[in-house]
Amino acid sequence: MEITLINSCCTDLGSCLIGYIGGEIVDRGQMVRRVIPARPNCFVQIVLEGRQWLYDLESRERIEAPQAGLFGPLTHYRYDLETEGRLRTFSARLQPAAAGGLFKVDPIALVDSFVPVSLPDGLLEELRAAPDWAAMAGPVDSWLRTLGGGGVTCTDPVAREATRLRLERGTVPIQDLADSSGLSLRHFQRRFRQLTGLNPKRYARICRIGHAVHRKELDPDLPWTTLAYEAGYADQSHFIRDFKALTGCLPSEFLRGQTPILRYPKWDE
Repeated sequence: MEITLINSCCTDLGSCLIGYIGGEIVDRGQMVRRVIPARPNCFVQIVLEGRQWLYDLESRERIEAPQAGLFGPLTHYRYDLETEGRLRTFSARLQPAAAGGLFKVDPIALVDSFVPVSLPDGLLEELRAAPDWAAMAGPVDSWLRTLGGGGVTCTDPVAREATRLRLERGTVPIQDLADSSGLSLRHFQRRFRQLTGLNPKRYARICRIGHAVHRKELDPDLPWTTLAYEAGYADQSHFIRDFKALTGCLPSEFLRGQTPILRYPKWDE
């Protein structure tokens, strides 16, 4: 699987949008299955070519992903991704508190779930005809700006602190975030969940494990002890417990059967 990171062309989308990902899985002549570990943030995915299914481990259902869908945070290992043949997708990675305002959905209801979204007329065709991944950013920027009614800058102090927690990979104490927002801890926790769907402690935990998982997928030779330390864990047993709860397996088992991920650019801190 190859993923390419693309920056937005609009600076005023920064409070809502992390950036874009172009993803491609080549046709291997067989079904490809990937574990989908817990993830903290929402994203919009547009399927440009091919089909993909989500195998729900709880309901035992195989659900075809929509052509365009808004995917919420995952709090645990719930789905496997299955593909047959070639797959090309273009995804918008959203800031922690952006989905509710942009798409008028309840962030809490979106947790561990996804909903189809409607694309404006002609957008899918424009993306399919684009010469490369970078050329797709502009049209999707324009669409997201219309969803925000032209005012896409989020000034909510809790949304700002949620983005800070994401940038710091879940390592900022929650009390520090509450203090910076000017709210009491209880009020901050309630508002954080209203905006992101998750309470801040759980969000931080998913960020920490998610960072370790992503680094390992990109560089399989990195030792888990190093990745646990990067994620803020001083206790290996604590890291292993959290890892198993959020990915469904032990660290030593995670890459077994996974197709490797190639990311461009390779890595940026």
